[in-house]
Amino acid sequence: MKLKTKLYLSFGFLFFLIVLLSGLGSLFVRQLADDSKAIIQDNYRTLDYMQQIKTSLDRLILVIGQEDLKSLKERDTALDLLEVSIENQLKNITEPGENKLSEELAQQFEILKVALIEESPTALGINNQFLLYQIVALQDLSSKIYELNIQTLLRKNDTANQTAERVILYMAITGVTGSILSLIFIIGFPEVIFDPLQKLNEGIKAIAAKKYDQVLDEKQGDELGEIAASFNQMAVKLKEYEASSYALLYSEKKRIDAIVSQMHEGIIGIDENQRILFVNDFAKSIFNLHGDQINGEHIQSLAKKNDFIASFASDFALGGEESLQPKSIKVVVSGLEKTFSREIIPINIQQKEVRVNIGYVVVLTDITQYSERDKAKTQFIATISHELKTPISSIGLGLKLLEDQRTGTLNEEQQKLVKSLQEDKNRLLSITGELLDITQAETGNITLEQEIFKPEEVILSATEALQLPLEEKNIQLKLEIVNNDPVLGDPNKVVWVIVNLLSNAIRYSRQGGSIEVTCSDKNSNRIWFEVQDHGKGIPEAYQSQLFEKYYKVPGSKSSGSGLGLAISKEFIKAMGGSIGAKSEVGKGSRFWFTLNKA
Repeated sequence: MKLKTKLYLSFGFLFFLIVLLSGLGSLFVRQLADDSKAIIQDNYRTLDYMQQIKTSLDRLILVIGQEDLKSLKERDTALDLLEVSIENQLKNITEPGENKLSEELAQQFEILKVALIEESPTALGINNQFLLYQIVALQDLSSKIYELNIQTLLRKNDTANQTAERVILYMAITGVTGSILSLIFIIGFPEVIFDPLQKLNEGIKAIAAKKYDQVLDEKQGDELGEIAASFNQMAVKLKEYEASSYALLYSEKKRIDAIVSQMHEGIIGIDENQRILFVNDFAKSIFNLHGDQINGEHIQSLAKKNDFIASFASDFALGGEESLQPKSIKVVVSGLEKTFSREIIPINIQQKEVRVNIGYVVVLTDITQYSERDKAKTQFIATISHELKTPISSIGLGLKLLEDQRTGTLNEEQQKLVKSLQEDKNRLLSITGELLDITQAETGNITLEQEIFKPEEVILSATEALQLPLEEKNIQLKLEIVNNDPVLGDPNKVVWVIVNLLSNAIRYSRQGGSIEVTCSDKNSNRIWFEVQDHGKGIPEAYQSQLFEKYYKVPGSKSSGSGLGLAISKEFIKAMGGSIGAKSEVGKGSRFWFTLNKA
């Protein structure tokens, strides 16, 4: 029997075993999922509605007997929220007895609503006791509905726990059975091919020791016999090759190795299969590497033993150009913390009009002194920005006092001057705020509130904040929410980013133009936010620098600090997303960023 046939039969058995275990596991997990799903659907919605009702009733109690405009507005808002919550509850009846309680809740609400809205303000003061009684009745009914659903949730939870225990038992039985069958296979199968492979291993060791006269038996009738024949042919060729120009090539290699070893940068060579080729002396001494031991080892295996190797092995595993970008790392050398720049350089050669990758070179450069200077610069900017906020706030207070009629009337020229000073003060305050944000990003101190929220919420919040500049330039804002699946991130930071992108779009849009804001998923596990304007656009030569700190496109009339896009990039990266831009001169610009779905 051919070795290929033996392997097919053996792995076919394993495949069948895996499919069987997977099917049983999926069936058991599905049972558990069905029971768990029942816990968090309609009952949870009812609990949410009851909580909203209680909150609205508490707000009503605070405004009973008050007739000022603010209190009436608060009363109407609370009544609207009550009505919406009760309507939602009437559509969400799930438990026996809940329908009667919900209908009684609606009837009591109508009585309260009529008493509050149709009574005159004079009569309202007389009926305070009645109103409080109605509110207490509504609270009691909502509490009963709440308790009914809580008991149901507890009961369903017990059911799910019982299912989980049963699934664990079934999975344990299935796992033990599969393990026993696999163990039997593992013990029995290797004997079939062990002896030929053992002989092949001995032959390879002999070749490694330059014993090229080693010959293997070719009489086997399977693929191992073919391998033995190929091995014998290889031994003959190697013996011929040894007699050629090997000595000259080896001498040149030694020369190159000596040059690389004497360099003051760390150099690590990796082949196209991600195996270590060489490590120079500088890298060995800094990162505690032993070249003679690790040469030929795969970087993913070495990553378990060496933290430095692990730092770029993960980048190789991710793949893509972004993962190979230069990075800085910190290493303790002789008790001192040093900063190194790590760059991964792909080595490509031309083969038949196609560029082929043959490996990588990892270059490590000591940038400690530059890092310390940059850190000092960042701390200086943070300190200055923080110190500037106090006098700027004092200036703002003084300007408010000047605008107050009680301190004296200003003439028209003085009012223009105060307005100009107010704008300068706001611009200074904005710049100092941006400087503080960018220093937080540089030091890794960005504070994020990880929440689940709908994209439409943050888009509407951002657009509402910019209604005035949109109206001043008569710009039409078009919103297109293609996908509104929940995302994970900090909604306040996302609103800040959208406001920044929209502000730039408004600034560079023509009078009476339009801006499109879209939200979609583009068939991925991320949500894409895009802001498209139709301004003059950005030349391609400048687009790669848009997200750099303090950068401004040459010729632009922007009065900003050049930090908005840099801060936006840091915010989005901290939330696990990405950000970018595409622009065409004369046709406008499109800025986009992505966030992970919740």
